[in-house]
Parts: sequence; structure tokens; C-alpha cells
Amino acid sequence: MKLVVLLAFVGVCYAKSNANDAIWMELFSATIADAANGHKVNDDENIPQLAGKLGLNTLVALLEKTNLTDALAGEGPYTVFGPTDKAFAALPKKFVNYLLKNLKLLTKILTFHVADGKVLSSDLSDNQLVPSVEGSSIRINIYKNGTVITASGRQVTLPDQEASNGVIHEVSGVLFPPPGTISDVTAKCPVFSFLNKALEIAQLTSVLAGDGPFTIFAPCDRAFKRIPKKCLDHLLNDTALLTKVLEYHVVPAVGYSAGLSCGDELKTVEGGSVKITKAMGHVRVNHARVVYADASTTNGVMHVIDRVLFPRDSDGFCEDGALDYDDSSDEKNDVAEHLRFLNPF
Repeated sequence: MKLVVLLAFVGVCYAKSNANDAIWMELFSATIADAANGHKVNDDENIPQLAGKLGLNTLVALLEKTNLTDALAGEGPYTVFGPTDKAFAALPKKFVNYLLKNLKLLTKILTFHVADGKVLSSDLSDNQLVPSVEGSSIRINIYKNGTVITASGRQVTLPDQEASNGVIHEVSGVLFPPPGTISDVTAKCPVFSFLNKALEIAQLTSVLAGDGPFTIFAPCDRAFKRIPKKCLDHLLNDTALLTKVLEYHVVPAVGYSAGLSCGDELKTVEGGSVKITKAMGHVRVNHARVVYADASTTNGVMHVIDRVLFPRDSDGFCEDGALDYDDSSDEKNDVAEHLRFLNPF
């Protein structure tokens, strides 16, 4: 009798085990299927068709307007970093209207989103430069243990959407060809006249024209003007101190916003560290506010700040409140107007 009961119990347990195995295998199979669909090859859809299916409607419309649809429907293969409709909608209307009347420039911007060959996200590496069809290179950066990938600072939000003739990586922003090196930008842009002069005095212009990569927290002219004149004169006449201060603004790596987190401490060329904080809709570096972020250059990225940064052991040269912070100015709009050619958001 006991043997019969034991065999019956074993039979029930075995049946439950089989049922549990079946449930587990079904869940496992469904999970794999979902993951596979995220990396699905759309054999019957070329890149423009897949872009439409993904809801990249503005991109599709602009490709048609610039007569690029047939090219991207061709044999390829191509890799396309495709901005979402929201990314295009974030551009200033005035700038968009200008682009729609200047199809040559619009074509240049769109072709900067395209690379020859099929490059999946697993093929990308940090600081990789991917030559675009436009001619400039798209800088790839990988952050947070591979969970965040950016293309010229724009975060890849949906990677590896494979078409019959290539792949689309959906991105959160519109990419723009870089206008030159960091030194080129400081020389050309009116809001950096003080910074450009200071870099020349400290003989750092050639350094920031090099390969990099660099991140520079670039003080605009108003940042320098906050320093009392006699203190600023002192700074500009003390080359060693000036060099130390300027090097404190430079990080020997590329740190786009998507890769920075609140509390991050970034080691600078000077040797000290700057701290990133994010609160109340503002990003700050130490106590300076970032008024314009993610301006791509050929050798890194520029974040424009409203205050000059001073290393801990160099802030005693001025006793007139040079480091007091005033958040009441409107330089954010002023800087943005002059930097449209860098990153027209």
C-alpha cells in the first residue's frame, strides 16, 4: 500500500515537474523570440521602407525632399543613424525653415547620418570614428558599461534595426557635421574671444587643435567678465596660473551629456577633478552652469559654461569676489544664438 502511495506521489510530482518545465520553456522561448524581434532582419524592407515602419516619418519626408530615398533604397549596405520625429521637432522652427529652403545644406546634414557598410551596435567601440557619406566622421562613444551608446553625442535609443540593405540605429537627436577642432571653434565664435585670447597666451591653442579626444567646459565671455578687471588682468599676466586654470577646464576624454551622471567627478588635464551635478533642470560643473551642451568638434565636445572654474589651490589670487556666482544673467540665449552652427538646438 505504501509503495502504491509513493509511486502515485512520484507520478504527481513528475507531472508537476513536466508542467513546470513546459511553463519555463515557454517563457524562455518567448523571451528569446522577443529579443530576436528586437534584432530582426527585415528582408523585404529597404532602409527608407524600414524607417517608415519604425515611425521615423520626418526623416522619410526629408529623404524624399532631398532625393536621397532612391540612393538609400539601393544595394548598399548602409548604416543610418535615424533621428526620431521628436528629435527633428526639437530644432528651432527658424532653423528648420532655413534648411527647407537650402536643400544643399539639408542634404549635407542628412548624409552625415549615413555610413557605408553595415555596422551593428556590437561592432562599435568607444571613440570610434565612423566616416559618413557626407565626409566628416561620426564619433561613437560608449558609456555606463555599454548600456549607453552615442553617435556624435546623440543617444542610440533603438539599435540594430536591420533592413534588406543595411541597418538603422534610431537616435534621440539630429547629428550635425562638426565645424572643426575645439581651437577652430574658439577662434571663430564671437562668445569665446576671452577664452581664445587666454588659450593663445598659455600656448594651449595647438594642444586643443590636436587629435584629442577632449571635453572642454568652455567659459563664454560673460564668464570672464564676471571676474573683476584687476583680477582678470592679473590672471592674463601670470602665464603659469593661467595655464593651470585653463587646463582645469579640459578633460582628456569625450564626455557627452548622455554619458554623464549626477555626482560624476572628472579628472582634468590640470590634475584636479570637476564635479557634475544635475538638479532643477540645470547641469552644473562645480558651481558653474552649463548654458549650452554637447557641441561636437572633430576632436571632442564642448560644453559652454557661465563661470570660470578655478582649481582649489588657485582661487586666492583675487580678493574681490571673483568666484561669486550670479545666476540672473540671460547668457544662455546669447550663447545659443552664436552657436547655432555648432549644434542648432
